[in-house]
Amino acid sequence: MTGHAHKNRSGLEAVCSHLFAAATVLFLLGGAIIVFGQSVLVALGQGMPAMDLAETLGPYVFGLSSVAGLLAFVLTYFHEGEPSDGH
Repeated sequence: MTGHAHKNRSGLEAVCSHLFAAATVLFLLGGAIIVFGQSVLVALGQGMPAMDLAETLGPYVFGLSSVAGLLAFVLTYFHEGEPSDGH
């Protein structure tokens, strides 16, 4: 592999890595908002708004978790042939 191709691959890896980190943080934050929001709303006896919160944010949070999972899969290809168990 030439140096130029290696730089492109490293750049692509960096982009995927940053997108993975952003998607992971956002889906964890979204999940926490859903859980905390529903807990507060249920404690206040507001069952329907609790369900609405999950129905509104759920698809976006699920989508972000799917993106993070796919990027994690893609990132494994950048480390092909390297030991994965610390040896």
